[in-house]
Amino acid sequence: FIQMIKILMHGCNGKMGRMITEIAKQDQDVEIVAGVDKYTAVANEYPVFETISECDVDADAVIDFSNAGAVDELLDYSVQQDCQKSSLQG
Repeated sequence: FIQMIKILMHGCNGKMGRMITEIAKQDQDVEIVAGVDKYTAVANEYPVFETISECDVDADAVIDFSNAGAVDELLDYSVQQDCQKSSLQG
């Protein structure tokens, strides 16, 4: 039995974030459970937070397509989550 991987999409409303969201919809083994983006006016099927520190949704992995200015906060968040999340940066 393979458990669905729950993903936090960091930078969800940018060009690559939107592309990953569309790809994830087609994959039955993954689900984007939350997103983080300063720009929140895009309609998503998952909750979107302006900062990662506001995010209260449990996820197995983080995919990061944000900008360099957001990395420090993302790393702090990952440490707070006991480094159990895999961080992929594009």
